[in-house]
Amino acid sequence: MSVYALLPALIRVEIRKLRSRALFWVASGVLVLLVLALYAALLAVLANPPADLPPNAMEELRASLHWPQGLLAALAFGNGGELGGLFAVVLAAAVVAQEYSWRTVHLWLGRGVPRGAYLLAKVLGLALALGLLAWMPLLAGGLMTGLVTWRDVGTLPWDAVPWGRLFTGWMRVWLTLAPYAALTLLVAVVTRSTLAALGVGLGYNLLVENLAAEVLMLVSPQAARVARYLPGLAAKAVLAPLTEGLKVEMGMQRAAAAALLDPGPAAGLLLAYTALALGLAWWVFRGQDLPG
Repeated sequence: MSVYALLPALIRVEIRKLRSRALFWVASGVLVLLVLALYAALLAVLANPPADLPPNAMEELRASLHWPQGLLAALAFGNGGELGGLFAVVLAAAVVAQEYSWRTVHLWLGRGVPRGAYLLAKVLGLALALGLLAWMPLLAGGLMTGLVTWRDVGTLPWDAVPWGRLFTGWMRVWLTLAPYAALTLLVAVVTRSTLAALGVGLGYNLLVENLAAEVLMLVSPQAARVARYLPGLAAKAVLAPLTEGLKVEMGMQRAAAAALLDPGPAAGLLLAYTALALGLAWWVFRGQDLPG
């Protein structure tokens, strides 16, 4: 049976699963709450600035809390190399690995669904979930910065909002989430374990990548240039045009900015990491023994 003949039906199934999956809505809600908490902390700093905070830093912080800059800065909180990547890992583990423990994989393949169609539908369903997740920081940050702008200015500058940059910025954030989700998908297929997929995905995001970047930056300037090829710093490079002119950042240190790639090559690198992980996942999945 053709992969493409069954694919639309399988994608509709994945969309229904996504709508009814409590974990997706809980993860989205937690991400929104975390972004709101981050903005509350930034507002607290603005209200009571530290004595050693330079005046230009205060201006940058104030700009990041007002529209239209505040909308662009809000999107960046979903960066896959930082906060967003953690949620991408959780979603990927739930969407893919849980299907093994629930024996859904065995059921579909036992009914004659081609493995290529099944895995492709999973990838597309996960991509949709990540695309929706990438909007959450904008919703939360847009609300907070909108309220601050309304309080300070008395109106919202809708005509000054760069709608095109917001859309392309969302796509950039979406791309930064992809490698972390793809890595988790690969581990889920190899191990068939939700815990293993979560452990490897979160461990890489929280420990391995950040630790490797820090060590390389401490070794030498030449070694630090190697760190820019890691997904986290590549994601930072992809999102650099989104927050151009704003220096309010979180996560990996700003000192690494000198080692960043240009956005175009960085985007290509993230796509390559994603394609490599998905290719390996398919190679393992097509030969996997899955008795009914």
